[in-house]
Amino acid sequence: MLYRIRLFLIISLCCQAAIGKAQSVSIDSIITVSSLKALVQTLAADSFQGRLSGTKKATEAATFVSEEFKNAGIMPLLENKDYLLPYQLPAEIKYWGLAQPVFNFQPPTQLVAYNVIGVLPGTSKAKEVIVFSAHLDHIGTKKYSIHYQLSEKGNPEETDDIYNGANDNASGISGLIHLARYFAQRPNRERTILFIAFSGEEEGLLGSKELVKRLDTKAIKAVINMDMIGRPIAADKKYPYITGDKHSNLIKLLNEKLIELAPTYGSNFFKGDPFPKDHLYMRSDNYSFARENIPAHTIMCTSPHDMFYHSLNDEVETLDYPFMAEVVKAIALAAEGLVNGSDTPH
Repeated sequence: MLYRIRLFLIISLCCQAAIGKAQSVSIDSIITVSSLKALVQTLAADSFQGRLSGTKKATEAATFVSEEFKNAGIMPLLENKDYLLPYQLPAEIKYWGLAQPVFNFQPPTQLVAYNVIGVLPGTSKAKEVIVFSAHLDHIGTKKYSIHYQLSEKGNPEETDDIYNGANDNASGISGLIHLARYFAQRPNRERTILFIAFSGEEEGLLGSKELVKRLDTKAIKAVINMDMIGRPIAADKKYPYITGDKHSNLIKLLNEKLIELAPTYGSNFFKGDPFPKDHLYMRSDNYSFARENIPAHTIMCTSPHDMFYHSLNDEVETLDYPFMAEVVKAIALAAEGLVNGSDTPH
C-alpha cells in the first residue's frame, strides 16, 4: 500500500482539527509511574506468551497497542482506518524449542506479523516527519522461541517457561504509548509525528525493514527508538544513553532542549553509548532508518550484558519505574524542538 499517499491525505484534511484540539497539559499528569507500570504489566503478562512474532498472542498484543493508540487520540495511517500493518515473515525463519527446531516455516505456511502505526498530523511543516518507535515483540516461550536463544543467566522458577520481556521491550512500548498521549494534547506540533510499534525485531529488524520500503523516507527528519528503558545499567549509573551517538548531532540537540525546558535534568542527561563494541546501533529498529541516511538512534538504559536480558526473569517487578518515568518525560521534553520544527538533526 502507498502509505505515503495516505499520510499526506491525513495531513491535508486534519491539521486544522489538530490545532483546535491540542492544548497545553502538565507532563506529570500524563507520564506517571503508575500508568507506565500498568502498561508494562499488561504487555508482559503471561497471557501474551512472550509476544513471539507471527503467533496469535503477538497479534493480540499488537491489537492492544492499536487500541491504546486510538484512545490516545492519534490517527491510523491505513486507508481502512486500521493501525495494524501486516507483512509476511520470511519463509526461512526458524523457531526452536529447547535444543531443536519445532517450526520451519515454508510457503504456503508463512506467518503474518503486524507493525502498529499511528500518526499525529503537523501544521506549518506537515510534510516533515518525526518518528517515535519501539519494538513490541519478544522471544516467546521455552517451547517456541527464536533459534539463537541465549543460555539462561537468571534463576527462574522451575515452572516458568514464558519469556515475558518486561524490560525488552514492554518498557519501550509503554514509553511509546505515553509519548502518543502526551503529544496528542500538545500545541505547536508543526511537524507530523509517526508512532510505530514494530514486530520482528528479535528476528533481525524484520518489521522496520519492511516498513522502510513503504514510507517516504525523504520526509523523515529524525527517528527516536526506545529499547529496554526500564532498568538502569547499575544503581550508580542511572541515565539513558543513545546508541550510535556519533553518527549525528541528535544527542546534542536533545540535551540542549532538555536543559532549556527542565534545568533540573542537567546539561548531559542523555549520555553517549558506553557499549560501542556491542554494536547496539545496528541491533535495534533505528538502524533500518539509519541505512537510509536518516538521523535515527535508540535510547536505552540497560546494559546489553544485563543478567535479565532474554531471560525468563525479565519480569515486571525487576523494573525501576520512577527512573523510567523520568526518562520518558525527558524524551518528551527534549524532543520538543524536533516536533515544533526548530531543531533538525544532521
